[in-house]
Amino acid sequence: MKKNKWMHLLLSLLFVMGLAACSSDDGGTTTNENDTPEEEENTDGNEPVTIRMHHWYNEEQDRWHEVVEAFEADHPHIKVETVSPENNDANETMQQIDLAAASGDQLDVIIVNDAANYSQRVAQGMFEPLDEYLDVAGIEYENEYRVNTNVDGHYYALPGKYNMFFVMLNQDALDEAGLDVPTDWTWDEYMDYAAALTEGEGPSKRYGTFFHTWMDYVKLAAFNQPTDSNIIKDDGVTSNVDSDHIRQSLEIRERGHEEGSATPYADTISLDLNYRPQFFGESAAMIMTGSWMINERGGVDDAPEFTVAYAPYPKASEGDPITTPAGADFLTMYSGSEHKEEAFEFIRWYTTEGIVLQEKYLPDYLGADLEDVITRLHDASPEVDIELVNMESLIHTLDVSEAAPVFIPPAFIGEVETAYRNEVERFLLEEQDLDATIENAHEAVQSVIDANVSE
Repeated sequence: MKKNKWMHLLLSLLFVMGLAACSSDDGGTTTNENDTPEEEENTDGNEPVTIRMHHWYNEEQDRWHEVVEAFEADHPHIKVETVSPENNDANETMQQIDLAAASGDQLDVIIVNDAANYSQRVAQGMFEPLDEYLDVAGIEYENEYRVNTNVDGHYYALPGKYNMFFVMLNQDALDEAGLDVPTDWTWDEYMDYAAALTEGEGPSKRYGTFFHTWMDYVKLAAFNQPTDSNIIKDDGVTSNVDSDHIRQSLEIRERGHEEGSATPYADTISLDLNYRPQFFGESAAMIMTGSWMINERGGVDDAPEFTVAYAPYPKASEGDPITTPAGADFLTMYSGSEHKEEAFEFIRWYTTEGIVLQEKYLPDYLGADLEDVITRLHDASPEVDIELVNMESLIHTLDVSEAAPVFIPPAFIGEVETAYRNEVERFLLEEQDLDATIENAHEAVQSVIDANVSE
């Protein structure tokens, strides 16, 4: 991607970020992004090519140095430099990566955190299509990976970390309430459990469940559907807010507030509550969360010890299959990279072998041995006491949960989500009833869609 193609993006980002990325000494990055390495001539075939990989993870905690060492040992013709602000803030990092692209910095491999950021930058021409590279390597994408990264008939990424969703439960609380660990359940049954697990009053109250502030928690019943799982229908031009599943999602939240079985939304935002300490600190007995939590057992200092059990993502209706919302980290190749062959070589290796060696996440790769991966995750996490993990429930949950198709949203999805959230927040704060919320949010979302589609 040539520099002038990104100049309009640079100007807007400079205004938003106040040149912060350029004024710091190194921004906490692993390498100094202002010092672009010299291009190796590699004329004699002996000098290795250096590629840069941009991401947001903590280098030490995520063992990127070990990943790079393993890759370079097997691929001596390629050196990898990792660049990260190490802030664990993927959205902020994507803005910094946009700025780096507009500034003409070297980018080769870019990890993107979600489908929205991915699709927006595909539309901007930031990523190289991988179809030709897959064909040359003889890779049939659908036989290799769970999450479909196809946009308009082209693959622009291979998925690395596989994000699936499930429920984590305090099994000690289940045992006290005489409840079994669920193996197949609906959202109605989930809320029945929440009511039964709620205990106490005041500051020491333990709620049955906690719903975080992410968009995921205001589309709960739609989130794992095979079609129309988002605020926009799969056709990309129609609001999905007036659907039965979105209404059911808000009814779930309403029931939690009315019965006092879910942490009030007002408390969540006013006290800046987070799902990890709420669950591990026993302020909530259940949380709907994702596979990044498998190798966690802590979350707060001096957390009480209790056994963690797992259950599949709840179904909207009794007869539905057990499906989980699915997502991934998207390993992309920068369209302006001068080392595309080497970048693809790293992307393919990491999304198959490397992520397993990293021992931090579930791989999206279908060829990975699931039990081996789980064992590695726990062995690599000294803070996890394996005796406090109900392994049977975890393996069952991972085994029976089928990944729902990933909806790759249009580039304007951020505007749509804002329009929806503005109305839903009034509902969660009990300033507006359900019917008015559905009507107002539906109209607001459709207006945003129409404005963008007509452009």
